[in-house]
Amino acid sequence: MKEVKYGECRICGNTGKLSYEHVPPRSAFNSNKAFMYLGKEIIGSENFPWDLSGKKGRQLQKGIGFYTLCEKCNNNTGHLYGSSFVEFTYQGYKKTSNLKVESNEWVSLNFTDIYPLRIIKQIIAMFLSVNSPGLPKVHTEFRDLLLSKEKKGLSEKKFGLYIYILRGAILRYVGIGGILFSDKSMRILSEISAPPFGYVLEINPKDKSKYCDITFFANQYEYNEKKTITLNIPILENNSIFPTDYRTREQIMHDYISNQLYKLNKKAL
Repeated sequence: MKEVKYGECRICGNTGKLSYEHVPPRSAFNSNKAFMYLGKEIIGSENFPWDLSGKKGRQLQKGIGFYTLCEKCNNNTGHLYGSSFVEFTYQGYKKTSNLKVESNEWVSLNFTDIYPLRIIKQIIAMFLSVNSPGLPKVHTEFRDLLLSKEKKGLSEKKFGLYIYILRGAILRYVGIGGILFSDKSMRILSEISAPPFGYVLEINPKDKSKYCDITFFANQYEYNEKKTITLNIPILENNSIFPTDYRTREQIMHDYISNQLYKLNKKAL
């Protein structure tokens, strides 16, 4: 029997029957069977974070997605923005699949004849789908931007939308939350990683230098404006479920061994 879900559409805000929204779009290499694991299934495990053996997870038969949009908004975003995002993704795959570059390095990629405003609108739609209905209620700018195809404009002081080249074993779909960094600063972030790229949404951004900031896609271009754009993008690894954790496997193993030695030394005192 076909699954039926009811709730509040993340874009228009109407309550009713929800359709399955692929994140990223189905044509962006997201149509195959996948497994999704919740953080509570992994946190506290003795395995390294990329080792999911013994974890049950949830099998998704038709690609990764969520029941978050009404059928009208699902169809509209797919028609108005989705195909341009898919083309952007295809170009990204071609340009990154054979890159012989180490993690944490930056590379310049030239994207030809893309629609920047349409692309960033699809990215925003994806973030609305991985977050609660509260996000577009608090930040109505997202809803307004998506409901009118011609509308542009997003405060670059209030929001940051970033992209990185994805490496590593983990795909992350993380809703908005506060992340405490080692310098004791708090940042409000949401993250989506699906090959070939990872995307980060930041509220009240503090430091955009770690990522390639593409917020300008929402401000400098019209809906029908096609451009060739060069982006300087970092290569970052996802080897854990924790947002903004871009440690390599070697770094994670080193940290694990250091922590174990610390515990042993503490017990010996």
